[in-house]
Amino acid sequence: MTTVTTRLRNAMSNLDLGIVLFVAAAVSILDLLEVFEDGQSDKLILPVLALLAYVWIRDRNRQARVAEQITAMSRATDGMWTLLSSGDSVKSLNGAAITRLLAEARKDSDLWLFKGGTGTYIRAVTLPECVERAISTRRRMRFLLELLDPTNEALCAAYTQLHRSLSSDGAEEKGWTALDTRKDVYATILAACWYQQRNGRLLDLKIGLSDTFSLFRCDLTSTHLVITQRGPEFPGLAIPRDSAHYHPWNVELETSLDQTRLLELGRAPQLSAQPTVAETRELFVALGISLTEEFTDSDVKAIARGALSRVDPYQGRVPVPAPSIN
Repeated sequence: MTTVTTRLRNAMSNLDLGIVLFVAAAVSILDLLEVFEDGQSDKLILPVLALLAYVWIRDRNRQARVAEQITAMSRATDGMWTLLSSGDSVKSLNGAAITRLLAEARKDSDLWLFKGGTGTYIRAVTLPECVERAISTRRRMRFLLELLDPTNEALCAAYTQLHRSLSSDGAEEKGWTALDTRKDVYATILAACWYQQRNGRLLDLKIGLSDTFSLFRCDLTSTHLVITQRGPEFPGLAIPRDSAHYHPWNVELETSLDQTRLLELGRAPQLSAQPTVAETRELFVALGISLTEEFTDSDVKAIARGALSRVDPYQGRVPVPAPSIN
């Protein structure tokens, strides 16, 4: 059916040329049959030529439009190929390069959207440095966090088991427990609340708790989207803001955050310079993520201490590039 329709459409587009040929043939046959009186056939030649010229000009215009469309499509295809093949669009980076890129972003980015697991590096390095930069420049900072839900014990256990199974013998991850994972998430939430209470006019904070996890972590800043894996030993991807991939990822990550369990940070009680066990427990009760009985006072102290510790968890783990051989 499609073939018949296509043939009919092609025939209709050439109908005007067929009419011209039919008229010319008819005039020639009638002239040979001496149907016309002397000189009458000559009078029909000019109208037939004029009609033929019109058809020819219209066909040339049609060909010109087709040529323009082909050229435009070629430019669009070339542009898409350049985007996909350009090294400036999406870059694969090693651990040291990723560390440098994130360090540069912390100096001037007014947006940080993180989607990951426990946010250990976020609370120890990214958040404190971004807050210090916001204070020194008096620029407001949007800080958005999507973390594991620490009240979901099965989720945290599965996340821990995944990282233990992927880590090599002797690696720190081999000794992780589900409780350690939960304590890390609680420490990140406590740290975020602590900084927000002291810098509320400069820090626009949002925290969402997810019931799923991924092997990948996303850090979206004002200049780049950086996608990493389990640590700086593994390669990552960097997508600059001027890439066509950046803004769809921005929408994707913010949409993902909006679908999580968002914490009502306005309910958080005031925290002291060094949050106590009682303050820490009260904070999580107010946020609706109370610490269960298995969290001893010793565990709660560890959470409060870890929240404000600025020890880089990846210190000494960033691979040093080998020297080039000339």
